[in-house]
Amino acid sequence: MIENLTYNDLAIIIAWPDATMRGDENWMMFFKKIGLVKNLNFRVGHTAIILVDPETKRLLYYDFGRYISPRGYGRARSVLSDPRLRLHTKAKIDRNNQICNLYEIMEEMDSIKEITQGVGRIYFSVAEGLSFIKAKKYADDLVKEGSMLYGAVARGNNNCSRFVTRLLASSSKKYGLFHGIRYPETIKSSPMSNVVNVRRDRLVYLYDDLNGLKRIRMSRFQSIAFLLQQLYDNVSTRRALSLPDDTIIGAMEASKRPTSLPEEAQWLGGVGEGAWYLIKPNGLAGHFVVSRYTETGELEYERIFRTESPFDINQSFAITYDSHLLFTTIIQGNNIIRLHALTDDQTAEEYLPVESEDHKLKRSG
Repeated sequence: MIENLTYNDLAIIIAWPDATMRGDENWMMFFKKIGLVKNLNFRVGHTAIILVDPETKRLLYYDFGRYISPRGYGRARSVLSDPRLRLHTKAKIDRNNQICNLYEIMEEMDSIKEITQGVGRIYFSVAEGLSFIKAKKYADDLVKEGSMLYGAVARGNNNCSRFVTRLLASSSKKYGLFHGIRYPETIKSSPMSNVVNVRRDRLVYLYDDLNGLKRIRMSRFQSIAFLLQQLYDNVSTRRALSLPDDTIIGAMEASKRPTSLPEEAQWLGGVGEGAWYLIKPNGLAGHFVVSRYTETGELEYERIFRTESPFDINQSFAITYDSHLLFTTIIQGNNIIRLHALTDDQTAEEYLPVESEDHKLKRSG
């Protein structure tokens, strides 16, 4: 147990309200079947959290979604598992513990929205009274846990909004049982309810690349009215035409194989995102080079992985869930084999979880 734990740290709660989410639960499909819903890609938005390291001022991005995970499941992501989520901007904090460079941070967030799966304008607010150590441990543990049941309503399931709410509740005394964020106006947590309710003064920020940054007040009533306006696209026959085709189940299947990829590259899909994987021998026993590519063939990472389990790369095998920067999972015959990524000292220092209150990081063994 960590002694002298303080709750003075900050986080940025982000919402992209214009992002669509594929409704893949049975009750949503029922509404489509009876004609109430015209398109299963709901414009409910996406949300994420950025933790601010109080010592180094590093910004650590976390979110949850159906990224390269089995249908019906989702997973938490960070730079630990998905290296393109690294943020290069550092927070500038004044003597009053306020972040001074929010515009600069949002500029970077907007520049990587294809990676975060954000769309359009960004609403956000600054959460105060957190323990960075507890928040990071909670988030890193979920990243390493991998795929878990996805759902907006079902008890115990997770989605992007519930992930953020639970992270805040687990890492702060402020966001406890009686805080408004635990009782969202949308019944279950939503991207905008998190942004609005994290602040008792209801002052939130709005950023877009045309108009820059401004601060606005949004009440709980305005928050739910905003969501209902967004969801009107799904019940209007005309406006539903602006939504993505809901006969395509996200990226479970690859849309097209990039010509630049070797023949042996394998696709691993997800409702929110899929990727191509390539495994090659390294020359050392039990060591392999694993590369992951985006749907369009862009290299995401190439890293040496190691396994102590028998794996014959010359025999047929299939890459399966979960597979990301921390480990790659393979099925060969009746065996499930896990390859673990090797890390150098610099990678370990930057990627691995906080070990103690003085933020010393421990290399995984």
